[in-house]
Amino acid sequence: LKVPKEERTDVKVNNFTYIILGLVTAVAMKMTDISFIMSFGGATLGNALIYVYPAIMLKSTVKNLGDDATTAQKLEVHLAMAFAALGIGMGCIGTKQA
Repeated sequence: LKVPKEERTDVKVNNFTYIILGLVTAVAMKMTDISFIMSFGGATLGNALIYVYPAIMLKSTVKNLGDDATTAQKLEVHLAMAFAALGIGMGCIGTKQA
């Protein structure tokens, strides 16, 4: 939200917290079936753990190697990021199918 540090008072933070809590409570009162939200959350986390996080970790590791990284490692980063994008795409398709 990019609120300047000097404007972040306890009163504003508390009011923002109350608004978020109120919105979540209102949605919870209207929902009758939470199974979609639970399955969506589980699928999203599983997709991130399988496809996205490993690719990000590999990219960070190869970046930290700097000039010591081999050409094969640099190419592997591109492949891993492609698989991450593919995983995100499959996750979107799965969400649409649900």
